[in-house]
Amino acid sequence: MNDIETILRLTDIRKEFGVSGTSSLRVVLSGLSLTVKKGESLAITGPSGSGKTTLLNLIAALDKPDKGLIEFKGRNLAGYSSDELDTYRNQSIGIVFQLHHLLPQCTLLENILVPTLAVNNKAKRAFYLERAGELIRRMGLWEVRNQYPGTLSGGECQRTAVARALINDPDLLLADEPTGALDQANALNLGELLTEINRIDGKTIIMVTHSAEMAARMERTVDLITL
Repeated sequence: MNDIETILRLTDIRKEFGVSGTSSLRVVLSGLSLTVKKGESLAITGPSGSGKTTLLNLIAALDKPDKGLIEFKGRNLAGYSSDELDTYRNQSIGIVFQLHHLLPQCTLLENILVPTLAVNNKAKRAFYLERAGELIRRMGLWEVRNQYPGTLSGGECQRTAVARALINDPDLLLADEPTGALDQANALNLGELLTEINRIDGKTIIMVTHSAEMAARMERTVDLITL
């Protein structure tokens, strides 16, 4: 990569669950430090229970570390106001989960536009509608854009979820086992799509995966057990 700007830095992160001083206490992450460059693709691996999803939740500001520093573009997330955190989650990051979490009562197109619902400006809404159409075509979903999730295949639903994560053109795409619920063919297709998004769009991608094949598609792999 030509641009070596650091987009994300985690320093001495600790996250624990349970009650301190009791047998229920479980330390999931301890002393974790990690730097991610702009435009990099990174796979997070490790056995179940090693803290992979917890790490993504911390980066997404869906949870807070018990100790340590998380900086996005040089600014500590702990210093964000509530409104700034909402904007960060909506604009700066996009998240793709193992299960697509599409709204069953909404069409494919409507699901993709969900992150833009707070926009009231007519011109901006027209812009997002056009962008959604571009993403739908790119995902190969144009013919089913007005169908509901219950009528779509698992691969189509997951590609819709990727489009939804990209609608606000985020700086960082987080993917939590995005191929875990897919068959091999759809998993390969989604892997190629994520690689393309990184290579052509320059999106920074952090992906949690158990799949060695998916991890090999990323530029770098971090194993939480050996980190």
